[in-house]
Amino acid sequence: MNIYVVKPGDSVDSIAASQNVPVEALTYDNQIYPPYRLAVGQALYIRGDSPPEDRIPLYVFGYAYPFINPDNLDETLPFLTDLYVFSYGFTLEGDLVPPQSPDDWMIDRALEAGVRPVLTLTPFGPDGRFNNNLVTNLVHNPQIQQRLIWNLGKIMQEKRFGGLDIDFEYIMADDRQAYADFVKRITQIMNQFGYQVTVALAPKTSADQSGLLYEGVDYRLLGEAANRVLLMTYEWGYTYEPTRYR
Repeated sequence: MNIYVVKPGDSVDSIAASQNVPVEALTYDNQIYPPYRLAVGQALYIRGDSPPEDRIPLYVFGYAYPFINPDNLDETLPFLTDLYVFSYGFTLEGDLVPPQSPDDWMIDRALEAGVRPVLTLTPFGPDGRFNNNLVTNLVHNPQIQQRLIWNLGKIMQEKRFGGLDIDFEYIMADDRQAYADFVKRITQIMNQFGYQVTVALAPKTSADQSGLLYEGVDYRLLGEAANRVLLMTYEWGYTYEPTRYR
């Protein structure tokens, strides 16, 4: 497997020829549809031999709701390292709230495909939206944290999850340090049982960027606390928007 970065003047035909892969494989693997537009700097997956042993393997994951179309999941799993199951919530008391649809079937399919299922934890309120009051209550209450962590460990073991993703958004600025401390605590505990912890981050452009989405997120503290971080760049564009250059 290789990654090709699109250069000025490239087309799907020229890239396929230079990489010795069929055009159909290139467009299918990268979900490129007619009229096959490419953006300079775009990274494309190229089928090929396994990378040398001294090369860091590519980490690929995707979020999926339990109501995902089974065929779509089956087509995607061969290209994934981890499958992030979206999502589990929690109450003010630290009890877990499972997804609205059963997720056992997608965990089974992930494991059959050699993909690690990851439990995604979100502070969703009763209205289905991110609730920063849930975050504040959790990060300042060690007893609630202990109950939530115990519940997480239990369900992760029962359902054979292989990791945890913490996807908290709209964190209050005053909770910045306490949130990072919570991530550090849960990471230390989960690591003892062989679970890796990922934390999702809002895409800041500066440390002091204003706005509820950014002020409670400290890149340095969270980077030190978790095993892995990821940037959620939805605010910068998504699949069905017109191409934008930054």
